Amino acid sequence: MKKIKSGKIGFIISFILSLFLSESLNAQKFSNTTIYRDFPSEKYIRLNYDNDVFTDSDHGYTQGITLEVVHPTFKRNPLNILFFNKNSEKKYGLSIEHLTFTPSVIGNDKIQFGDQPFAAALYIKSFQINDNFQKKSRFYSSFLIGVLGPIALGKEGQSFVHRIIDNLEPIGWKNQITNDLLLNYEINYEKQIINFQDFLLINSDTGFRLGSLYTDLSAGLSGMIGLIKTPSSLKSRNSKFQIYLYANPKLYAVAFDASLQGGLFNKKSIYVIDSSDIEKIKSRIDFGITLKTGGFYFEYTRTQISKEYTTGGKETWGGIRLGVRI
Repeated sequence: MKKIKSGKIGFIISFILSLFLSESLNAQKFSNTTIYRDFPSEKYIRLNYDNDVFTDSDHGYTQGITLEVVHPTFKRNPLNILFFNKNSEKKYGLSIEHLTFTPSVIGNDKIQFGDQPFAAALYIKSFQINDNFQKKSRFYSSFLIGVLGPIALGKEGQSFVHRIIDNLEPIGWKNQITNDLLLNYEINYEKQIINFQDFLLINSDTGFRLGSLYTDLSAGLSGMIGLIKTPSSLKSRNSKFQIYLYANPKLYAVAFDASLQGGLFNKKSIYVIDSSDIEKIKSRIDFGITLKTGGFYFEYTRTQISKEYTTGGKETWGGIRLGVRI
């Protein structure tokens, strides 16, 4: 590894301060295959749970559940033809994801104009992870198919959770976004910028999504500090134990968001956010702590986002991710 010059040391210090002390950068839901969420195995199962109860709020993106499975068996998945098969080490996976969105007041059965519509999405996602050790980069691509609307069982899922935690029963789901088909394609590219002794890593992070759930562009940085061993790390540290803090600030250029604007094909929703009121540029930051041992993964994460539409506001939520090697 090349020695880091004094100019880079200044950049590292300022980057860490902005990453871990700033609140100016604040969403686009699940992102489980970034380098800072790498599970060092080609066979694992991971359960991811997001909820704004972690931040004592209950609006906007209010809950998300994902079960992801990575296994070489999925190499035979015919959808892999959609992905970029570069000369790199590959992981293949499938995930099932469920997202729920609500307005600020879930106990009101009237339409809350100017607020987030009730909405839910349920889909299955096929994905491929390509790690290039020589270029110290990761290329991720995915394709999802699913449903939006009552068929996604958002009302049932939120009501179940609220009964368990003895919280207010949501009664406005009759106004939710109507049923529609979800098809979405995504690519994401990460490139290592700095690796200081497997203690500090900084990567660039760019992405593109196209489809009937989200269409947007994103760009940002991710930083990790602690005991680290990623696919693009040095080979000097052999311990399987890892613990580190991370942060991932991003900017998004937004073209479409079905959770706010309704489905792309079915225009019969009784209430949606008009496209003219969607914020075309928004920001997000994910930050948290990750612990890994040989066959176990644990993460606690928090997310802040800037407002997504003109009458909206900043949102926050938290999440837990648990994984085991199989």
